[in-house]
Amino acid sequence: MALFRFLAQKDKTVARVLVIQTAFLGDALLTLPLIRRLQEAFPSAEVHWLLRKGNEELFEQHPWKFRLWTWDKSWRDFLRLYRELSQLEWEGIIVVQRFFRMGLLGWLLKARWRIAYDKSPLSFLYTHAVPHEVREGVHETTRVLALLRPLGFSPTLPPPPWLFPSELPFFKKPYIVVAPASRWATKEAPLEYWARFLQQVPLTYHVYLTADASQWAKLEKLTAFHPKVENVAGKLSLREVAALVAGAERLYTVDSALTHFGSALNVPTTTIYCSTLPAFGFGPLAPGSEVVETPLPLACRPCGIHGRRTCPLSHFQCGHTLPLPQMREKYPLR
Repeated sequence: MALFRFLAQKDKTVARVLVIQTAFLGDALLTLPLIRRLQEAFPSAEVHWLLRKGNEELFEQHPWKFRLWTWDKSWRDFLRLYRELSQLEWEGIIVVQRFFRMGLLGWLLKARWRIAYDKSPLSFLYTHAVPHEVREGVHETTRVLALLRPLGFSPTLPPPPWLFPSELPFFKKPYIVVAPASRWATKEAPLEYWARFLQQVPLTYHVYLTADASQWAKLEKLTAFHPKVENVAGKLSLREVAALVAGAERLYTVDSALTHFGSALNVPTTTIYCSTLPAFGFGPLAPGSEVVETPLPLACRPCGIHGRRTCPLSHFQCGHTLPLPQMREKYPLR
């Protein structure tokens, strides 16, 4: 019996469900399919979504109509959140991550049912613990949607787009987007790699380089390698970045949140992998997408789940042996 069968019997009380995902922006983007399937299956439920502070800007004007909450990762703000959330009556809580504090929050709040991954430190206190599988062929969206199975159904991935940005007139079409930066240095291909890549981009295309403001100076060095390159690192809001990706012929990026922008917007994406692996389940999903990684069977790869600040063996062969994407044949543009 589905846990939500009671919804059909309620006339006055609105059932509230809290979805908790306070990890990085890319993780939030990959939670959108769960939000959508939850709303489709139970349209009378009121969905609330708790995000890491700073990520909410991308979703504030989203047409799917959920209520946003934010957390700044501090214990003080944790207490503030608990005070505010505990004043509402919760039918259920879904924790889409495996960290102690958010697992604690989900347990402290009064709710009829709670769902978490079995790898969550407090999953034994929840009414349902769902297996978290990291294996070849299982995408993160599949793992996230599995959290809905205790509700009585097995959801499939909703068709994209999952983001709906407004078109911005100042982008020069046709263009591609290149996002070569990551918060983890071993996820970044060497700058020389991107310089060689830009030299092969046809002159018919404009190129927009994007990253956060801290990467502007590094990306500015790449503007010398194509006559139609513009460095917009740090100049766009999150919603404007979404609009930029949405209008692109193709997105070229490292293993970062930009890959998931491409998936959410259904934009063909080429993701460059260095120290991490596509097998982790965070690859691009849009039709026509591709991954690029070293052809060498490096025993040291992967060296971590998220990447590292420096190569532990000081050779960074996973980055120095990358093949270039072939834009015209292997990776055709839209």
